[in-house]
Amino acid sequence: MKFIKTSLRICCQNFRKWQTDYRIWTILILLFTLVYEQTHDLASLGRNLGVKSSLWYYPFLYSQYHMKLIFTLPLLMVFCNAPFIDDNAMFIIVRSKRKAWILGQIIYIVAVSAVYNLFILFSVFVTSIPSAEISTNWGKLLNTISVSNASLSAGYPFLSASRFVITWFTPLQAVWFTFLLSWLMSIMIGMLVYFFNSITNTKSVGVTVCSLIIIFSCYIEVFGNNKMLWFSPVSWCTLDKLDVGGKTSNPSFYYCIAFFLIIEVLLSMVLLAFNRKWILDKAHR
Repeated sequence: MKFIKTSLRICCQNFRKWQTDYRIWTILILLFTLVYEQTHDLASLGRNLGVKSSLWYYPFLYSQYHMKLIFTLPLLMVFCNAPFIDDNAMFIIVRSKRKAWILGQIIYIVAVSAVYNLFILFSVFVTSIPSAEISTNWGKLLNTISVSNASLSAGYPFLSASRFVITWFTPLQAVWFTFLLSWLMSIMIGMLVYFFNSITNTKSVGVTVCSLIIIFSCYIEVFGNNKMLWFSPVSWCTLDKLDVGGKTSNPSFYYCIAFFLIIEVLLSMVLLAFNRKWILDKAHR
Protein backbone atom coordinates (compact mmCIF):
# COMPACT_ATOMS: atom_id res chain seq x y z
CA MET A 1 0.00 0.00 0.00
CA LYS A 2 2.85 2.37 0.86
CA PHE A 3 4.47 1.56 -2.50
CA ILE A 4 1.29 2.62 -4.37
CA LYS A 5 0.90 5.79 -2.29
CA THR A 6 4.50 6.75 -3.04
CA SER A 7 3.95 6.22 -6.77
CA LEU A 8 0.77 8.33 -6.69
CA ARG A 9 2.62 11.14 -4.89
CA ILE A 10 5.29 11.09 -7.61
CA CYS A 11 2.55 11.31 -10.24
CA CYS A 12 0.94 14.26 -8.43
CA GLN A 13 4.30 15.99 -8.16
CA ASN A 14 4.63 15.84 -11.95
CA PHE A 15 1.25 17.53 -12.27
CA ARG A 16 2.28 20.27 -9.83
CA LYS A 17 5.14 21.12 -12.16
CA TRP A 18 2.56 22.16 -14.76
CA GLN A 19 2.06 25.43 -12.85
CA THR A 20 5.36 26.75 -14.24
CA ASP A 21 5.59 24.64 -17.40
CA TYR A 22 4.71 27.02 -20.23
CA ARG A 23 5.00 24.16 -22.73
CA ILE A 24 1.89 22.52 -21.23
CA TRP A 25 -0.09 25.77 -21.17
CA THR A 26 0.89 26.44 -24.79
CA ILE A 27 -0.35 22.99 -25.80
CA LEU A 28 -3.69 23.50 -24.01
CA ILE A 29 -4.18 26.89 -25.70
CA LEU A 30 -3.30 25.32 -29.05
CA LEU A 31 -5.78 22.48 -28.57
CA PHE A 32 -8.58 24.83 -27.51
CA THR A 33 -7.91 27.05 -30.54
CA LEU A 34 -7.98 24.06 -32.91
CA VAL A 35 -11.26 22.84 -31.41
CA TYR A 36 -12.77 26.32 -31.56
CA GLU A 37 -11.91 26.63 -35.25
CA GLN A 38 -13.72 23.37 -35.98
CA THR A 39 -16.83 24.08 -33.92
CA HIS A 40 -16.96 27.68 -35.21
CA ASP A 41 -16.93 26.38 -38.79
CA LEU A 42 -19.63 23.87 -37.85
CA ALA A 43 -21.79 26.65 -36.43
CA SER A 44 -21.23 28.77 -39.56
CA LEU A 45 -22.24 25.87 -41.78
CA GLY A 46 -25.37 25.38 -39.68
CA ARG A 47 -26.32 29.04 -40.16
CA ASN A 48 -25.78 28.70 -43.92
CA LEU A 49 -28.08 25.68 -44.01
CA GLY A 50 -30.63 27.25 -41.67
CA VAL A 51 -30.24 24.67 -38.89
CA LYS A 52 -28.73 24.61 -35.41
CA SER A 53 -25.23 23.30 -34.82
CA SER A 54 -24.60 20.12 -32.79
CA LEU A 55 -23.05 19.26 -29.45
CA TRP A 56 -21.89 15.88 -30.76
CA TYR A 57 -19.08 16.69 -33.15
CA TYR A 58 -16.39 15.13 -30.94
CA PRO A 59 -16.55 11.63 -32.57
CA PHE A 60 -15.86 13.28 -35.95
CA LEU A 61 -13.35 15.89 -34.79
CA TYR A 62 -10.34 14.12 -36.30
CA SER A 63 -11.95 11.63 -38.62
CA GLN A 64 -10.01 13.15 -41.52
CA TYR A 65 -6.39 12.04 -41.60
CA HIS A 66 -4.89 15.55 -41.52
CA MET A 67 -7.04 16.52 -38.52
CA LYS A 68 -5.92 13.32 -36.77
CA LEU A 69 -2.35 14.41 -37.42
CA ILE A 70 -2.98 17.92 -36.08
CA PHE A 71 -4.63 16.71 -32.87
CA THR A 72 -2.18 13.87 -32.20
CA LEU A 73 1.17 15.60 -32.72
CA PRO A 74 0.72 17.93 -29.69
CA LEU A 75 0.58 14.75 -27.61
CA LEU A 76 4.23 14.17 -28.52
CA MET A 77 5.03 17.63 -27.15
CA VAL A 78 3.45 16.61 -23.84
CA PHE A 79 5.58 13.46 -23.55
CA CYS A 80 8.73 14.67 -25.29
CA ASN A 81 10.62 15.06 -21.99
CA ALA A 82 10.04 11.45 -20.89
CA PRO A 83 11.28 9.83 -18.67
CA PHE A 84 10.61 13.12 -16.83
CA ILE A 85 13.94 13.45 -15.06
CA ASP A 86 14.78 16.89 -13.69
CA ASP A 87 17.19 18.42 -11.19
CA ASN A 88 15.62 16.88 -8.08
CA ALA A 89 15.03 13.42 -9.61
CA MET A 90 18.01 11.85 -7.86
CA PHE A 91 16.74 12.96 -4.45
CA ILE A 92 13.23 11.59 -5.13
CA ILE A 93 14.53 8.28 -6.54
CA VAL A 94 16.74 7.67 -3.51
CA ARG A 95 13.87 8.35 -1.11
CA SER A 96 11.10 6.56 -2.99
CA LYS A 97 13.11 3.70 -4.56
CA ARG A 98 13.39 3.19 -8.27
CA LYS A 99 10.41 0.89 -8.89
CA ALA A 100 8.02 3.28 -7.13
CA TRP A 101 9.46 6.16 -9.14
CA ILE A 102 9.00 4.31 -12.46
CA LEU A 103 5.45 3.28 -11.54
CA GLY A 104 4.71 6.92 -10.67
CA GLN A 105 5.80 7.95 -14.17
CA ILE A 106 3.61 5.24 -15.75
CA ILE A 107 0.60 6.40 -13.71
CA TYR A 108 1.41 9.95 -14.79
CA ILE A 109 1.30 8.92 -18.47
CA VAL A 110 -2.11 7.26 -17.95
CA ALA A 111 -3.46 10.34 -16.11
CA VAL A 112 -2.04 12.87 -18.59
CA SER A 113 -3.55 10.93 -21.49
CA ALA A 114 -6.95 11.13 -19.80
CA VAL A 115 -6.56 14.87 -19.13
CA TYR A 116 -5.45 15.50 -22.73
CA ASN A 117 -8.49 13.81 -24.25
CA LEU A 118 -10.95 15.10 -21.65
CA PHE A 119 -9.74 18.62 -22.38
CA ILE A 120 -10.46 18.12 -26.09
CA LEU A 121 -13.89 16.63 -25.30
CA PHE A 122 -14.93 19.44 -22.95
CA SER A 123 -13.53 22.06 -25.34
CA VAL A 124 -15.87 20.72 -28.03
CA PHE A 125 -18.86 20.99 -25.68
CA VAL A 126 -17.92 24.43 -24.35
CA THR A 127 -17.34 25.97 -27.78
CA SER A 128 -20.44 24.28 -29.28
CA ILE A 129 -23.04 25.21 -26.64
CA PRO A 130 -23.69 28.84 -27.75
CA SER A 131 -24.92 27.79 -31.19
CA ALA A 132 -25.81 24.13 -30.73
CA GLU A 133 -29.11 22.30 -30.60
CA ILE A 134 -29.47 20.87 -27.08
CA SER A 135 -30.50 17.32 -27.82
CA THR A 136 -29.47 13.72 -27.19
CA ASN A 137 -29.88 13.02 -30.93
CA TRP A 138 -27.32 13.63 -33.65
CA GLY A 139 -29.33 16.55 -35.01
CA LYS A 140 -30.13 17.76 -38.52
CA LEU A 141 -26.73 19.30 -39.25
CA LEU A 142 -24.61 16.18 -38.70
CA ASN A 143 -27.15 14.03 -40.52
CA THR A 144 -27.02 16.43 -43.47
CA ILE A 145 -23.21 16.44 -43.55
CA SER A 146 -23.10 12.65 -43.39
CA VAL A 147 -25.28 12.11 -46.49
CA SER A 148 -24.22 15.03 -48.69
CA ASN A 149 -21.30 17.23 -49.71
CA ALA A 150 -22.91 20.25 -48.04
CA SER A 151 -19.79 21.11 -46.03
CA LEU A 152 -17.53 20.93 -49.07
CA SER A 153 -19.93 22.98 -51.21
CA ALA A 154 -20.15 25.66 -48.51
CA GLY A 155 -16.37 25.95 -48.31
CA TYR A 156 -15.73 23.87 -45.18
CA PRO A 157 -13.67 20.91 -46.48
CA PHE A 158 -12.37 19.99 -43.02
CA LEU A 159 -15.86 19.25 -41.65
CA SER A 160 -17.12 15.71 -42.04
CA ALA A 161 -19.41 13.20 -40.35
CA SER A 162 -19.46 9.46 -41.01
CA ARG A 163 -22.82 7.97 -41.90
CA PHE A 164 -21.52 4.67 -40.55
CA VAL A 165 -21.05 6.15 -37.06
CA ILE A 166 -24.41 7.96 -37.07
CA THR A 167 -26.19 4.76 -38.15
CA TRP A 168 -24.62 2.36 -35.68
CA PHE A 169 -24.02 4.51 -32.59
CA THR A 170 -25.99 6.91 -30.44
CA PRO A 171 -24.18 10.20 -29.69
CA LEU A 172 -23.35 9.15 -26.12
CA GLN A 173 -22.04 5.77 -27.28
CA ALA A 174 -19.91 7.38 -29.98
CA VAL A 175 -18.48 9.95 -27.55
CA TRP A 176 -17.62 7.30 -24.97
CA PHE A 177 -16.02 4.84 -27.42
CA THR A 178 -14.09 7.61 -29.17
CA PHE A 179 -12.79 8.91 -25.85
CA LEU A 180 -11.83 5.42 -24.64
CA LEU A 181 -9.95 4.54 -27.83
CA SER A 182 -8.27 7.97 -27.95
CA TRP A 183 -7.24 7.62 -24.31
CA LEU A 184 -5.72 4.17 -24.84
CA MET A 185 -3.98 5.36 -28.00
CA SER A 186 -2.52 8.32 -26.09
CA ILE A 187 -1.27 6.03 -23.31
CA MET A 188 0.43 3.84 -25.92
CA ILE A 189 2.13 6.86 -27.47
CA GLY A 190 3.31 8.07 -24.06
CA MET A 191 4.59 4.63 -23.07
CA LEU A 192 6.48 4.22 -26.35
CA VAL A 193 8.13 7.63 -26.01
CA TYR A 194 9.07 6.75 -22.41
CA PHE A 195 10.41 3.33 -23.41
CA PHE A 196 12.52 4.35 -26.39
CA ASN A 197 13.87 7.47 -24.69
CA SER A 198 14.82 5.32 -21.70
CA ILE A 199 16.66 2.53 -23.51
CA THR A 200 18.49 4.97 -25.80
CA ASN A 201 19.19 7.53 -23.07
CA THR A 202 17.91 10.32 -25.35
CA LYS A 203 14.88 12.58 -25.68
CA SER A 204 14.53 12.24 -29.43
CA VAL A 205 14.29 8.57 -30.39
CA GLY A 206 10.91 7.99 -28.71
CA VAL A 207 9.40 11.07 -30.32
CA THR A 208 10.80 10.05 -33.72
CA VAL A 209 9.38 6.51 -33.49
CA CYS A 210 5.93 7.75 -32.46
CA SER A 211 5.97 10.46 -35.15
CA LEU A 212 6.50 7.72 -37.73
CA ILE A 213 3.62 5.70 -36.26
CA ILE A 214 1.32 8.74 -36.51
CA ILE A 215 2.44 9.56 -40.06
CA PHE A 216 2.00 5.90 -41.02
CA SER A 217 -1.67 6.12 -39.99
CA CYS A 218 -2.12 9.06 -42.37
CA TYR A 219 -0.46 7.14 -45.17
CA ILE A 220 -2.75 4.15 -44.64
CA GLU A 221 -5.90 6.28 -44.59
CA VAL A 222 -4.90 7.93 -47.88
CA PHE A 223 -3.16 5.15 -49.83
CA GLY A 224 -3.81 1.97 -47.86
CA ASN A 225 -6.68 -0.50 -47.61
CA ASN A 226 -8.84 -1.98 -44.88
CA LYS A 227 -6.39 -4.79 -44.16
CA MET A 228 -3.62 -2.30 -43.40
CA LEU A 229 -5.83 -0.67 -40.76
CA TRP A 230 -5.17 -3.70 -38.56
CA PHE A 231 -1.58 -2.43 -38.13
CA SER A 232 -2.36 1.26 -37.59
CA PRO A 233 -3.36 1.84 -33.94
CA VAL A 234 -3.53 5.62 -34.33
CA SER A 235 -6.30 5.16 -36.92
CA TRP A 236 -8.51 3.34 -34.42
CA CYS A 237 -9.42 6.43 -32.38
CA THR A 238 -12.16 7.21 -34.91
CA LEU A 239 -15.07 4.78 -35.03
CA ASP A 240 -15.47 4.83 -38.81
CA LYS A 241 -12.21 2.84 -39.00
CA LEU A 242 -13.62 -0.01 -36.87
CA ASP A 243 -15.93 -2.90 -37.63
CA VAL A 244 -19.41 -3.32 -36.17
CA GLY A 245 -21.10 -6.73 -36.30
CA GLY A 246 -18.71 -8.18 -38.86
CA LYS A 247 -20.04 -5.91 -41.61
CA THR A 248 -16.59 -4.73 -42.76
CA SER A 249 -13.03 -6.08 -42.85
CA ASN A 250 -11.86 -3.39 -40.42
CA PRO A 251 -10.49 -4.38 -36.99
CA SER A 252 -13.12 -4.91 -34.31
CA PHE A 253 -13.51 -2.81 -31.17
CA TYR A 254 -12.39 -5.73 -28.98
CA TYR A 255 -9.30 -6.33 -31.10
CA CYS A 256 -8.27 -2.67 -30.71
CA ILE A 257 -8.86 -2.64 -26.95
CA ALA A 258 -6.91 -5.89 -26.51
CA PHE A 259 -4.04 -4.61 -28.66
CA PHE A 260 -3.70 -1.38 -26.69
CA LEU A 261 -3.89 -3.10 -23.29
CA ILE A 262 -1.38 -5.83 -24.22
CA ILE A 263 1.16 -3.32 -25.57
CA GLU A 264 0.78 -1.04 -22.55
CA VAL A 265 1.00 -3.85 -19.97
CA LEU A 266 4.06 -5.34 -21.70
CA LEU A 267 5.81 -1.97 -21.83
CA SER A 268 5.02 -1.35 -18.15
CA MET A 269 6.41 -4.77 -17.17
CA VAL A 270 9.57 -4.25 -19.21
CA LEU A 271 10.16 -0.81 -17.72
CA LEU A 272 9.64 -2.05 -14.17
CA ALA A 273 11.84 -5.12 -14.70
CA PHE A 274 14.47 -3.37 -16.82
CA ASN A 275 17.97 -2.77 -15.50
CA ARG A 276 17.27 0.65 -14.02
CA LYS A 277 20.87 1.86 -13.91
CA TRP A 278 20.01 4.35 -16.69
CA ILE A 279 17.78 6.24 -14.22
CA LEU A 280 20.67 6.92 -11.91
CA ASP A 281 22.93 7.78 -14.85
CA LYS A 282 20.48 10.37 -16.15
CA ALA A 283 19.71 11.73 -12.69
CA HIS A 284 23.40 12.33 -12.03
CA ARG A 285 23.71 14.49 -15.17
